[in-house]
Amino acid sequence: MPSDPPRERRAALLALLFVQVFFASSAVLGKVAMRDVPPLALASLRAVFGALFLTLAARLLAPEVPRPTAAERWQLAALAFFGVVANQTLFISGLARSTATNAALISATIPVFTLLTALAFRSERLRVRTALGVPLALSGVLFLLDLSRIHLGGPAFVGNVFLVLNSLCYAIYLVGARGLLARRSAISVIAAVFRYGAIPVTLLALPDFQTFTLRSVSGTALLATVGVIVFGTILPYALTAWALARTTASTTAVFIYIQPVLAGALAWAVLDERPGLRVLGAGALIFAGVALASWPARRAVSAGPG
Repeated sequence: MPSDPPRERRAALLALLFVQVFFASSAVLGKVAMRDVPPLALASLRAVFGALFLTLAARLLAPEVPRPTAAERWQLAALAFFGVVANQTLFISGLARSTATNAALISATIPVFTLLTALAFRSERLRVRTALGVPLALSGVLFLLDLSRIHLGGPAFVGNVFLVLNSLCYAIYLVGARGLLARRSAISVIAAVFRYGAIPVTLLALPDFQTFTLRSVSGTALLATVGVIVFGTILPYALTAWALARTTASTTAVFIYIQPVLAGALAWAVLDERPGLRVLGAGALIFAGVALASWPARRAVSAGPG
């Protein structure tokens, strides 16, 4: 039966919508899970099970992909550091100290950091919109951090800084992955990155694994942990890889703007995180800057939180 490109594109757009629903839910589910599961232990479980299931998916969907060369293995190791080790640990550690709403808002800066990283590596040209949008979005992040009122030891401030660093590391991963994704199957690359990153994350989480037992985890926290693994890792990464084969990377990037709205609504409904004027104002600045800097970009990179 011949393929139907318009129908496949519609299916890909629907898949990308679900990706953002899943990523948005992961911040809320993560807050619930961390009531009983230590943050780095949760990051390790996400990385390990993500590696297992994404590798299985890669074997099923791309069974004939050749083994990576020695140079590609080093590149995969670097991508694993930024895309899994730093990404997972900074996101979970930041989420533990901040709110799901803040995590979703700050994740919206990923396209801006991606553009800045691409400019640094000279893979993108500086545009007027970028020059105006980047400082506008970053002003929203600084407004959310509330530097004038929160001391450096405050948990929310530290958590928000971790989330900003997470966005930067993920942006570096996205830019660095461009060349490899152009040569190899997307899902095989993502699976390999998770395999390379799972062990370091687990080593970092060893102290956390010694502080809790499975019997101490409530049923609600256990279900939330499963939700983070399934809906925050396996399904969105697999669906993104599938959708990238059927639509453009720039279209994939645009869908990230849906995520903070969904996450904010879920955080309000589940965690009773009612957004105040500071959050609303910071959100407006971030969205305006991100849209101005990256919405019309032709070569945007696909993005999503940690």
